[in-house]
Amino acid sequence: MDRIISDRYAEALFSLAVENNAIDRYEEQVKLVLDVISGDKEIMKILTHPDINGEDKMNVLTQAFKDSVDDDIMGLFSVIMRKNREIQIIGILEIFLEKVKSYKGISDAVVESAVPLSSEKLKVIETKLANKLNKQVVAKSVVVPELLGGLRISIDGHILDKTVKRQIEDMKKQMLATSLAQ
Repeated sequence: MDRIISDRYAEALFSLAVENNAIDRYEEQVKLVLDVISGDKEIMKILTHPDINGEDKMNVLTQAFKDSVDDDIMGLFSVIMRKNREIQIIGILEIFLEKVKSYKGISDAVVESAVPLSSEKLKVIETKLANKLNKQVVAKSVVVPELLGGLRISIDGHILDKTVKRQIEDMKKQMLATSLAQ
């Protein structure tokens, strides 16, 4: 339910960004806001505190961002505070950034490996994925020692699993199926 509500707010801001031909500017401003809010525990305490009213919360945001973000983003904050959705502010902004990436044809990929990947190898993977998908890919490397070797790549809701662990599991299933068939 929270995701649906957050998506509506993010979609409203995204529509304004498109309408105003300001996608890149709004994207940078939203990233700035996310960095500040995520990095400052005091601001999050204020924004999520049930005894602090929406007007006071809005004053904190206004002081923090009035010179840094467009009126449309400040307007979004105002609506969020009036509707008591401040706990969802980070989710709303993250969904907005997802919408921007989708609009720009950018996909995020998570590349899991048993050992750390060099930045060169990660760039090669990004390039291969970009060529295969005909879109820009931004890959993030995650070390998962249990994989034993190989790679597991998650992108656009799909998983490509070429890990040693998966190959062992597949061989085990085949051997069990063969022994049961006899």
